[in-house]
Amino acid sequence: MLELVELRKSYGSLDVLRGVNLRVYPAELVCVIGPSGSGKSTMLRCCNRLEEPSDGQVVINGQDIMRSDVDVNQVRQNVGMVFQHFNLYPHLNVLGNITLALRQVQKKSKAEAETIAQEALAKVGLAHKASAFPSQLSGGQQQRVGIARGIALKPQVMLFDEPTSALDPELVDEVLQVMRALRDEGMTMLVVTHEMAFAHAAADRVIFMDGGVVAEAGTPAEIFENPQQERTRSFVGRYMHGTNGVKGAALQAFIGAGGSL
Repeated sequence: MLELVELRKSYGSLDVLRGVNLRVYPAELVCVIGPSGSGKSTMLRCCNRLEEPSDGQVVINGQDIMRSDVDVNQVRQNVGMVFQHFNLYPHLNVLGNITLALRQVQKKSKAEAETIAQEALAKVGLAHKASAFPSQLSGGQQQRVGIARGIALKPQVMLFDEPTSALDPELVDEVLQVMRALRDEGMTMLVVTHEMAFAHAAADRVIFMDGGVVAEAGTPAEIFENPQQERTRSFVGRYMHGTNGVKGAALQAFIGAGGSL
């Protein structure tokens, strides 16, 4: 469904992506982990050309979206994105935020757009908040509206850029629960995350990025319990052995519970 081939991104002399190769298959949830500055978010934003790659291929469902004859706006309808900081329009209510792209980009009628938006809100458990404004919602609810806005367009792939990093700890799980439900429904997802327990429990595969490349990839068990690269062992070791405070303790609790969050 999504393939990156020798993807590169440079800012002047700074090489952020140095040849990323990655495949995401239909109905697969792939989590991308790695240290700050490893290129994770830049890679994700290149997948729908919010960042323009310097070189390489981005292939969505067989179409190389780097070709000059590709309609980027059409591509973005097929590649949904959920951001760190919600990016909701404060002057629009929840329904207005979700129907905006449906009406302006997909040219749906008001009634059809609202029906689709209500269905998307029901999926994230917020049908009762359709008339609320972003300022009246918690951070977790705002992020769930962001997810509803993405899935309302019925994309082929959903991209998540650290979807819980701006949330208070007690609000994180409500967003992760929605993402788990989307996975169970067969949504194809590429998720940049620092939530190691979520990656361990929910991902089909985990990608470890370091220095602008994919340093290691495998199943959650392979990456977290038997990493092959020293850099991967060092990174995940802080979580596996509980040396990173709350996250380490949470992952130990997850493993002790038999791998179910």
